[in-house]
Amino acid sequence: MNGDASTGGKRFTPEFVFGALLAFILIPLYIYCLPPVLPPYRDSGEMACAAWTLGVAHQPGYPLYIIAAKLFSLIPLGNPAWRLNLFSAAAGLAGIFVFWRLAAAAFTPLAAFFAALTLAFNFTLRTVSGVPEMYALNFLFAAGLLASASAAGARAVFLSAFMLGLGMANRMDLVLCAPALLILLWPSVLATGWKGFLKAAGFFLLGFSLYFYLPLRSSGWPVFDWSHPADMATFLAVITRKSYGSTLDLISRNYAPGELFWPNLKVYALHLWTNFSLALAFAAAGVYSEWRHSRRRSLGLAAFFLVSGPLFLFMANMPPNPHALAIVEPYYLLPDLAVAFWAAAGFFYLARAFPRALPALILAAAIAAGAVFHTNAHGTFRRGMFAAEDYAADVMRGAPPGSAVVARKDVQLFSLWYLQAVKGLRPDLEIVAQGLSGSPWYGASQKRYRPGLALYNLNSGIEAEWQAFSSANPGGVYATMDAELPKGVPSIGRGVLNEIYPARSAGADPWTFYYFSRLGRPYRDFFDRDLGTSYAQGLVAEAALLNASGRLDAAAVRRLRLAAVIDGDIPDAPLYEGFYYSARGDWASAGNSFRASGEVYERLLALSEKYHSLPSLRQSLASSSAYAWLNYGVAMEKTGDRDAAERSYSLALGRNPRLADAHYNLAILYWGRDWARVRAELSETVRLNPGHAAAARYLAQIKDGTP
Repeated sequence: MNGDASTGGKRFTPEFVFGALLAFILIPLYIYCLPPVLPPYRDSGEMACAAWTLGVAHQPGYPLYIIAAKLFSLIPLGNPAWRLNLFSAAAGLAGIFVFWRLAAAAFTPLAAFFAALTLAFNFTLRTVSGVPEMYALNFLFAAGLLASASAAGARAVFLSAFMLGLGMANRMDLVLCAPALLILLWPSVLATGWKGFLKAAGFFLLGFSLYFYLPLRSSGWPVFDWSHPADMATFLAVITRKSYGSTLDLISRNYAPGELFWPNLKVYALHLWTNFSLALAFAAAGVYSEWRHSRRRSLGLAAFFLVSGPLFLFMANMPPNPHALAIVEPYYLLPDLAVAFWAAAGFFYLARAFPRALPALILAAAIAAGAVFHTNAHGTFRRGMFAAEDYAADVMRGAPPGSAVVARKDVQLFSLWYLQAVKGLRPDLEIVAQGLSGSPWYGASQKRYRPGLALYNLNSGIEAEWQAFSSANPGGVYATMDAELPKGVPSIGRGVLNEIYPARSAGADPWTFYYFSRLGRPYRDFFDRDLGTSYAQGLVAEAALLNASGRLDAAAVRRLRLAAVIDGDIPDAPLYEGFYYSARGDWASAGNSFRASGEVYERLLALSEKYHSLPSLRQSLASSSAYAWLNYGVAMEKTGDRDAAERSYSLALGRNPRLADAHYNLAILYWGRDWARVRAELSETVRLNPGHAAAARYLAQIKDGTP
């Protein structure tokens, strides 16, 4: 009897109770909120394809993720994407429990519980724990490295070295943990001597040797074989990312070193507040207390935070726009681990210093965790996220049998890859990656698996390449809305596709079978919204074609309004609606539409300043904005509001001082009222545009004295 009670007492220790409570809360939550299919997130489609087919992903190849995800995907649960989403959820949850064990051993299970719970509600962690990418597994290894480095002795050194090498076979940025590991393990490293150091190096290389999967697998020419690293030179270029080309990751080269450090640091500070809330007060107390009680551990965690956080942001130097921030965001998880550890430390030391305040501390910690959960709940519930597969299916429905479809952006392209390679849909289509079309390895791979496809460099910006590609592929050539077409390439919008060098044959209206209902969810992240933009661009492209032929009608206007609902940042939607009303003499309605277009441009210009966009982008936005304000001025002039017209023309010139038509319209506005002003505006019109016949004729009349 006493033995049973003793056994039961040991079973329900604080470690067991809080660990079980953590599992009871988090495991159902993470699984329930998983996206049911392929989510629209960065490289998810590509990684899902590479893992499912056991291929080679983009640089540096990510062999650990590919192999581990492939093994996990063999579990017969749900569809392929959901299995891979579940793998990331398992990795994220495992990382949380490793962290909890680490914090519980250092402090108390109660302190560790609240810190782990708050960390588990972290928006970024929950995001990456629901997508088929490498970030959740990276989080698990980072937590494991902190745990192994917190131990002592030669075994801790060797285990940490092996885990660092193996973890870097998942993501290279795990090397940012190395300084912290060295500080934490320094006494043990000294005790092992130079022989121990060599052994540790051997264990590191043993883990890192998983990269040899790349040349071995590549030699068999898998379906997905990025850069084909079958020889040593290409293999080394791949794992060092030297052959990755020009991507958004490299946009930081357009800025001076450290130029964007403070804007990014502000964004990370906001991230900390959103994902820790009042727990930041515990973390501050933890930093102070750890410095007093465990100097070496304090230095190690500080190095972990500073190197993987601020130093990384300084080196990344990315502009703080939504796309770049979506790329940088997963890197926040490493310094977040240090903050969560300090939060546990702060709770522990405060409870020890003020034992009577324990109920208040528990309440504060619970409020902090609840606030983080409430703030992030809308964005982490992703059971209705079908956008990626819906979009790819719509593209495939609109492409005729045997045609080629060119796509450029990652999510758009990789979603098409996934539906074709993993789900087996539309094997007749030739899905072409515009950015890779000029790469020799891509061409060689396509020849092997798509012998009927004649490939050209469609990323060169040369119209002749597109002409040759279209001529060599008689089944028809289409491009998704995100593809970049040279100016001379003619196209006709067909839903979310552009038909290249079209025969102008009428076909079924593709908009009738699109999943618009799934684009209106309350929460949409950057990549989900970007897919919606493709639909909006298709609607606007259709309106542009109708407007050019004088056939813009009420039905097209309704679709333009739908485009504005899907993506309110497309100024051409209200602009073309304004053209519709102006063609019918309804200048009041036209003015409202043109003004709406101008206001969208003004909002985009303000955002371009906030996001530190490149000058070329800001200049392009300003020039386009001037055209919208020019049309608004015309509408105001037609309604008799001359003051509003003049302000609009002046604003247009402020946005584009070389807009000759604004000077011409000002001349007409002052005709008969101020001949000196008329003469000046006409003279400026002719100077900016010598081919402006009307301005030259009127200017000659004024000079002849016959206005």
